[in-house]
Amino acid sequence: MTSNIVIIGASYSGLPAAHYLLKHAPESWTITLINPSTNFYFNPASPRALVEQSILGKKNGDLFIPFLPKFEKHGSRFAFLHGKASAVDTRSRTVTVALHGGKGETSVTYDHLIVASGANTSGGAGKEWGFKHDLEGNTEEVVSNTRAAIRAAKKIVVSGAGATGVEFAGEIKDFYGADKEVVIVSSSEELLSQVPRPDVGASARKILVKIGVKVKTGVRVVEERPSAKGVEGIVELVLSNGEVLPADLHIATWGIYPNTSFLAKELLDSAGWVKMDQYMRVEGTQNVWAIGDVTHWGNRKLTTVDGQWTVAMQNIISSINGAGVEVFKKYVHDDGLMIIVPMGRRFANAVAFVKGWKLWGALGWLFKGRTYMIEYARPVAEGVTTSGRIKI
Repeated sequence: MTSNIVIIGASYSGLPAAHYLLKHAPESWTITLINPSTNFYFNPASPRALVEQSILGKKNGDLFIPFLPKFEKHGSRFAFLHGKASAVDTRSRTVTVALHGGKGETSVTYDHLIVASGANTSGGAGKEWGFKHDLEGNTEEVVSNTRAAIRAAKKIVVSGAGATGVEFAGEIKDFYGADKEVVIVSSSEELLSQVPRPDVGASARKILVKIGVKVKTGVRVVEERPSAKGVEGIVELVLSNGEVLPADLHIATWGIYPNTSFLAKELLDSAGWVKMDQYMRVEGTQNVWAIGDVTHWGNRKLTTVDGQWTVAMQNIISSINGAGVEVFKKYVHDDGLMIIVPMGRRFANAVAFVKGWKLWGALGWLFKGRTYMIEYARPVAEGVTTSGRIKI
């Protein structure tokens, strides 16, 4: 008799989980992976890749990597459903899947379920620009369209001055130079407001200004509307101070929402994130687990995934083998912030903050600014290591 583990999502949590469980679970257990795309997307490189993929370095072709070939060796123990979860019934242990390309619905039963569906950025308008995987599985098209829109625009406004917005504004200006006017709008008084040391944001501002980015702080975009006839730009952005900013292209990088619409409300907190217990199970369940951005814990960075993934994998294997919470590992969330923000390809044009310490810009450039770490994409996509380079 076989038992089945269903995994929703094939990114930094779901892919390593599938490979690990195929390797460590008993042979009588099968894995069903559900994802709207058949490619792994290395989205940490998106701020540069959305401008020009070729400047990511020698491994630039690894932005999208097909992940199914590495599962072929597992034969009937592995199944893939190309689509997205539309409903989960924890009583009947069933996941309903809307198949890709409008090919109808199917369902699959589980003995254990892992939710690794992640989160997306919205900018308050629901537009997808390619900073995360597109929910419909069309990320390559979204990335291509964004790149074309940037190429065509003369004046670009980036709203949101977290890490993604600061990186993105810097990458556009670094690549296009005087051919593009780039403005970044921050609702806070300083860039990178999530960093507890204001001097980190001040350093980022200094770098952006030096390369020609215009910086507006303490205001936010409250309305985007078509430009009036005869007015410069394609859209007008109304700021919270009353200023109207014309632009050919406005890309919002703020706002994050969980991909949890398929889960029952009682499994979610008020903001839609999955409520978790200390063992990496979904609160109130015995056999439903969640890992990564989708969980209720904050500090949604790649640096936190490995800690969650390790505890979940160990506890799932223990549960499969008949053990209970008395032997389960406990997860302790780490809110220590680690952030590296390059702003273009030039040496030392980066800021870095690691758990209370501001590091030299040269170190930030060395660790991330040269290639956006795309050389780490393939080991994750092919099930060799986790994003934190834990061997699977």
